[in-house]
Amino acid sequence: MKKNCKYIKSINYRDRLQNQAGFTLVELLVALAITGIVISLTGSGLYALMKADRRSQIETTDRLELERSLAFMTDEIKMSQQIVTDSTFAATNTIGFNPASGSSRIQPILILYPAPTSGLIKPIVYYLADPPNSSVWVGPRVIYRWGPTLMQNGNYSDGNGNDLTSLPLGSPVEYYNEVLVDGISAVATAEAATGCESSYSNAAPVVAERVGFYACIAPDKKSVKLWMSKQPNPSATARSINALVVTRSN
Repeated sequence: MKKNCKYIKSINYRDRLQNQAGFTLVELLVALAITGIVISLTGSGLYALMKADRRSQIETTDRLELERSLAFMTDEIKMSQQIVTDSTFAATNTIGFNPASGSSRIQPILILYPAPTSGLIKPIVYYLADPPNSSVWVGPRVIYRWGPTLMQNGNYSDGNGNDLTSLPLGSPVEYYNEVLVDGISAVATAEAATGCESSYSNAAPVVAERVGFYACIAPDKKSVKLWMSKQPNPSATARSINALVVTRSN
């Protein structure tokens, strides 16, 4: 009887050991396969989410850059007396316009003649160009502004921190080339393929040469319709903005 009891206890002990032995190789392989699938699906979903978030960030940044640039340009147009686009401007260059060093394919779009109260004599030029190859600008086109600096009070500076309105008319003024917007499209938008309406008949540039920045100016040279399109490369989504601006100075 004692022998039978020992035998039964031995069997129960072996059963407990077998129950505590862990997973079999097949079970481990199945678990690893399932884990790999879950990780793969999770990684793909996370990557897609990050990619979508990145696209959203780029779109928001592009939109903000265009809006800020258009707001700056709009304010300066309102301060101006006249908006001019002259097909002979680049050839005659009677105002001493000096584009950014190393830039190419210069296309003056807006020539702003300031109000007499501004203290300026020479106009301000917004132009489209290819940036220098060695610059930090990605292009393919950029919008440059050639003009004096603006002070915090909204008046122009002579370049030495002096308010032009407090200086005699004709005082020396330093003009600078500054990039207003980078990544401007080198491809014409659908709107660019149409001419200006009769009430805004002065085009800058002509339809055949329009890409990511162009304008239609009224015959009285007091109002302008602007278009800007940002597209750093052909695979990027184009972001566009436009506005109608009227001068307020006489």
